[in-house]
Amino acid sequence: MFVLQWKIDDKPVKIDKWDGSAVKNSLDDSAKKVLLEKYKYVENFGLIDGRLTICTISCFFAIVALIWDYMHPFPESKPVLALCVISYPLFMLRKDPTGMDPDDIWQLSSSLKRFDDKYTLKLTFISGRTKQQREAEFTKSIAKFFDHSGTLVMDAYEPEISRLHDSLATERKIK
Repeated sequence: MFVLQWKIDDKPVKIDKWDGSAVKNSLDDSAKKVLLEKYKYVENFGLIDGRLTICTISCFFAIVALIWDYMHPFPESKPVLALCVISYPLFMLRKDPTGMDPDDIWQLSSSLKRFDDKYTLKLTFISGRTKQQREAEFTKSIAKFFDHSGTLVMDAYEPEISRLHDSLATERKIK
């Protein structure tokens, strides 16, 4: 049975059940793990990588402007400073080429309000070909997913995630 394999780093997920951030993070990580391991999806780090690239380039422009301004004081460095300032937004406007048949996208998002026991998990499916978007979500008490000692009960949590996924996957096959 799939649920028997559920451990992060070969240990059961155990948290302080009164720490809302720890509860939400453990549920989020476990939901991601279900999608990655059970359904064999691949996590996309494109957004994070893109942000790191933009930050790296902006730091490069800032360093070039700083060094140039140090070597050639302000009135003389005005064109280089202007070029560095203008080139950053221009870089951000470039688009990446797309593939012939883009991948389908599955997105997880969750919320757990402060001092509330209601955890909401939303799964969104975006078709790569049609760009149509469908969503499914559930809102349950976190008490359903943790035992009295704060250990995550995957036997209770994994079926909820699978139900969300399967409801969107079957809609996709029917259409």
